[in-house]
Amino acid sequence: RDIVSPEDIESLAEDLLSTLGKEQIQMQHKIKDDDGKTITEIYDVSMLESVEYMMDSEHDDSFFAFVEGLLPSSTTAKLHKKLTDIREAPYPQQEDWFDYFPENIRPSDAIILAGEGAVSTLHRDPFEWTGTSLCLEGVKIWRFIPTPATADGGVAKVDRELQSYRLDSIAWEQEENQQSVPLVLSAGWQSDMTLYDTIDEDFPTAFEWASMEEENNTVFRNEIISQGSDSSRLRPSSVASDALRSIDETTPFVTATQFAGDLLLIPAHCWHQTYAPVPSIAVASQRCGISDGAKVVQHVIDLTTNDRTIPDILQQREYKEEGIGKQVVAELLDFAIDRSTA
Repeated sequence: RDIVSPEDIESLAEDLLSTLGKEQIQMQHKIKDDDGKTITEIYDVSMLESVEYMMDSEHDDSFFAFVEGLLPSSTTAKLHKKLTDIREAPYPQQEDWFDYFPENIRPSDAIILAGEGAVSTLHRDPFEWTGTSLCLEGVKIWRFIPTPATADGGVAKVDRELQSYRLDSIAWEQEENQQSVPLVLSAGWQSDMTLYDTIDEDFPTAFEWASMEEENNTVFRNEIISQGSDSSRLRPSSVASDALRSIDETTPFVTATQFAGDLLLIPAHCWHQTYAPVPSIAVASQRCGISDGAKVVQHVIDLTTNDRTIPDILQQREYKEEGIGKQVVAELLDFAIDRSTA
């Protein structure tokens, strides 16, 4: 909570919009019709224009943008350094193994703009890294699906019950028979189900939340936490509810409410989905170190299986020594990528 002061987080939000506001991005417009079907339209707008759309968003007529490729860049080096320092604050003197990946396959940060009612996809992250989210403006409601114990089916059970499918995220371009062929190094998991299908008619609007916050911030925070975690107020779809009961009847999901200035950490294997009760701006990132390095290594190996012998250093179930990341990443990429053709 409050890893950054209100003054600093406001300054970061202003810096981001002033630096990148003119950049062209793709914005999603999701409209739910009277039959409950959702239509998605894609607009090309500037980032500043998207913020204006976010202010007119509502539950069944919402605007959302997931923007990659702008952080880092030549114009955002100073801003990106500030954001990285905040992300790394919980990991003092610990290396981030992604720093050793070549720039063209290194995961990039994403800027997420969400208007009232905007819902992310229900997914779990590629690479099985530790994800992070820094909220710069507004409030985000997160729902996480607990991963069952291995004896009870583990994350594979969640994948199956949610009818998930894979989405390639990062690939290395290599030459085969004088043709460019992508070698997939990571892939996420996604489900078409939703944990935020319908909403009570008297669930506060963004304007009502803003009025409540201005009148009494403590009441506002307590109320938005309470209502955001109430599945009778923000209801999952029927098919998602059935899947959740099959996964765990007692604890179908865990809710976290993220306010501006909060840094949220997302563990590997953890399915999650967000909802925006008010307009919000956040920066999503990721890291990999000794705590989750073995998961990332295994993820890449599973996707790039070949006939070569897996080096001993890549077969470890856990890594305990700081400073080993550079060697592990070098061995991993040598194993996964055919350097003679790359």
